[in-house]
Parts: sequence; structure tokens; C-alpha cells
Amino acid sequence: MKKILSWLLIVALLFGCAPKAPSPQATATEPAAEATPSNTTIEPEPAVEKQFRFSTTDLDGNAVDESIFDGYDLIMLNFWAYWCGPCVREMPELEKLYQAYPNVLLLGVIVDDSDMEETRAIVENAGVTYPVLYPEGDLAKLAQNCQYIPTTFFLKPNGMLIDQPTVGSNDLSGWTRTVEGYLK
Repeated sequence: MKKILSWLLIVALLFGCAPKAPSPQATATEPAAEATPSNTTIEPEPAVEKQFRFSTTDLDGNAVDESIFDGYDLIMLNFWAYWCGPCVREMPELEKLYQAYPNVLLLGVIVDDSDMEETRAIVENAGVTYPVLYPEGDLAKLAQNCQYIPTTFFLKPNGMLIDQPTVGSNDLSGWTRTVEGYLK
């Protein structure tokens, strides 16, 4: 009897202290969870958000960088060119939107600077008062990804892109619906 109890004790010690087998959901690439005391709360680490970075000038030669986003609830980047009819036609509508939403920063970004005289004339004729920028830094990267123009990107105040860009022109009511949707 002592021999049987001894063997049971040895088996219990060997197998009773073995590490817990991984759950069926665990994968080989997942790190094993560490045990914590029951009175300890594990705080998730904050996600590191990539900031949108650029340093450029506007049409008047003023230096502009991502600090221009400060104080706004939404940033709207509208990529356009002087030779794009839909781009030019929507500029007065964008100006109305810019005037109606002081908490939304609208930035025009030119994607073709080959005729700056024409570009300046279009901006002036459309009555545009929102900043119009040359694409540099992350603005240039976005411009390179525009397959069509106009293309409009929306960003959070911290510079994070929101959703997919809007491709094509719009009128004031269409832009208003889009902006209101992002401000909710």
C-alpha cells in the first residue's frame, strides 16, 4: 500500500505542477499572459498615434506646418490643380464651408505648380480665403497617392487620417453633410 501511495505522490508532484497547456485560441506568436495578483489592475498601454508632419509655404510664401491644426475639431485637406475643372468649380463652395465652420480647418493643397500665375488667378477669382499650400512632407505623400483630383482627406486634430478620402467635387450641402458626419 505504501508503494502505491508513494507512486501516486510522485505522479501528482510531476503532473500537478506542470505548466498549464496553452488554450486552443493561443497561437505560437502570442506571448503567454503573465499572472498578476488579484488586487492589481493592468492598465493598457496607450496607443502611439503617428502625427501628420509637414513644413511648407502657402501661396503668399508664409511658412506653414502641422501646428496650424491646433485649436480645430476637424482638418480638411483638399488636393486640386488649376487645370481641373471640377476642382475649380467647387472652390467657391469650399469657401462657403470654410466660412460656415470656424472649428474646421480647410487647407487647399496644389498638386501641380507648373503654372502658378494661373493658380493664383483661380484662387483670387474664386474668393478663396482658406490657406492654399504647396505639398511638402506628409502632404506630398498624400498628393502622390491621389489617383484623381479633387481628392479630400479628413484628419483628426492630432493629425490622424479619418476613413477613406473623398474623391471628386461636391457642393456646399454635400460637404456640409460630410463635415457634420465627422464632427459627431
